[in-house]
Amino acid sequence: MENLPTGQAGKTSKYLKYAIGEIVLVVIGILIALQINNWNEERKLKIEINNYLTQKLENLKDDQERLIDMRNYRIKAEKTSKALLDTGLKNANVFDVINGTVLISVERRFVSTIERNESSIIKYYSSAKEAKINKLEQKYINELELMTFEENRLNNFSEAIEIDLWRNGYLVENRDLITTITETKDASSFTEDIPEFILNDANGLKSLEGMFRRSELAGPSIVLKLNQLIETNQELRNEIQNYLNNQ
Repeated sequence: MENLPTGQAGKTSKYLKYAIGEIVLVVIGILIALQINNWNEERKLKIEINNYLTQKLENLKDDQERLIDMRNYRIKAEKTSKALLDTGLKNANVFDVINGTVLISVERRFVSTIERNESSIIKYYSSAKEAKINKLEQKYINELELMTFEENRLNNFSEAIEIDLWRNGYLVENRDLITTITETKDASSFTEDIPEFILNDANGLKSLEGMFRRSELAGPSIVLKLNQLIETNQELRNEIQNYLNNQ
């Protein structure tokens, strides 16, 4: 094979250098484009995570307000039940017995606004920075399940007692009285006689005593769990807020 003329060899060399340079530029361009794309994806995910956690912060705030309301209700129900049982239902003020009956028999159930979606967990809690949030949220969910289980048992018991009170006649025989008292609220505002209060062994005295006793005994345990939930809720909110403040 004949050697290329010196001029031709120089042109070929320049062409090869130019071609290699073009390839290098293309590769660099692709790498830069990939880097920009990755940066954009990370930026979009960061915004998405912030929006997700901001909404969760609002949900937790709503949860906490309702948890405090539920705790206050359980404390009131427990104290009301104890006071009535200590006095004796047949000796207690009729207004206290009727209002206590309504207080205990109307179930209060807590449903959290927090939903732990595992697909979201993988997406939003995948880095070490969100690990503490993830751990606290799991703790919160676990505590919610324990509290809800115990709360449901108490509510189910109250529902069963309410059925007995209907069956035995307590709620039927005292219907007008219950309506009058619950609509008036304040005994001192009565200016006329109220319907007779009928309470005895035949129409549901034992069932009513059982409902109040169950509320008295179960109340402290539920209140304890609600206090722990409120504390964990605040810890989780603080951690999320701290995370958002440092973005």
